Amino acid sequence: MKKFYQFLIVLSLPVSLMLYSYSTGSPGGKTGSPGDGGSTCTDCHAGTAQSQSSWITSTIPFSGYTPGETYQVTATGVHPGVVKFGFELTSENVSGAKIGTFVITDATRTQLANGGKSVTHKLAGTVPTGNSNTWTVDWTAPASGTVRFYAAFNAANGNGNNNGDIIYTSSLTVNELILNPAITGVDPDHAPLDFSGDLSISGQDTDWQNGVSNVRFVYHNDPGVFFEATGITVQSNTELTVSVTIANNLTIGSYDVWVDDLVLENGFMVDQLDGVETIDLVNSLELYPNPTTDFLTAKVPQGANISMVDIQGRLMMNFLAHQQSIQLDVTGFSPGFYLLTVQMDGKTTTRKWLKK
Repeated sequence: MKKFYQFLIVLSLPVSLMLYSYSTGSPGGKTGSPGDGGSTCTDCHAGTAQSQSSWITSTIPFSGYTPGETYQVTATGVHPGVVKFGFELTSENVSGAKIGTFVITDATRTQLANGGKSVTHKLAGTVPTGNSNTWTVDWTAPASGTVRFYAAFNAANGNGNNNGDIIYTSSLTVNELILNPAITGVDPDHAPLDFSGDLSISGQDTDWQNGVSNVRFVYHNDPGVFFEATGITVQSNTELTVSVTIANNLTIGSYDVWVDDLVLENGFMVDQLDGVETIDLVNSLELYPNPTTDFLTAKVPQGANISMVDIQGRLMMNFLAHQQSIQLDVTGFSPGFYLLTVQMDGKTTTRKWLKK
């Protein structure tokens, strides 16, 4: 009988040590993820893991993560009457490979595990607040790919053994942000012949702070006609200031705006303008709403000749303005850009507008 008790003592010692050890953190590889072979805390605690939604949250936008950016990931477990609450969290790609980098932000309550590929609690991090416990960690996004966070939670009853504890699992899937860089506008979007000055170019999802090598304005109907920016100043990832000089013999009309390999078609207009009278003519011309779907209002000098062509140069209308405010019915026009030209006293100005 004596030998039997000695055997029980020896046998129970590793179990006690194991329970104590895991209260100070998961041994690693127990998140229930594919990369962990589906293993959870049920390997050591009785019962079947219960799946929960929304127990993992993050500051990653709904549109997706930006590679190399750091975000906050939070794991929260809830269980009535819980005495101790532990967890392990990891991140994997669709193949089960560990991706992303965890950075501990609360060293009192959390620590890295599984060779730095996961995060788990410390002893101080097992103490719940009421019926829940929350852990937060920073996570730096990988270069690309869909990422899924997996976590297993142990809601322990504190009885010193592995009976009566409840195991939960949860997951969160995030995607890489897919950028669609584009040029959105030029300000001003027109200038006369013989113009020399600065223009502002705006973009979206662009990374111009990484460098811009060329800004070019190409005549829409003939790519052999163009002028280039003589100076480029990067204001931000989405803002450029460019210096341009427009020769007095350049072709008048609509130009595509190129910033390296991005293009804004018909983004800039070259007008035939000179003298003070011409500037007054320009200031007196208004088109609205622009873009429009049905009617276009033109405010022009009374007595001016008005003509309109599509972007291919086909004449759409030509008339004399008998009043300063004219409403034009463009309902039947095909979607696209059009040019409205005003001529008066030997002076000419042109404006671009968009039919949606």
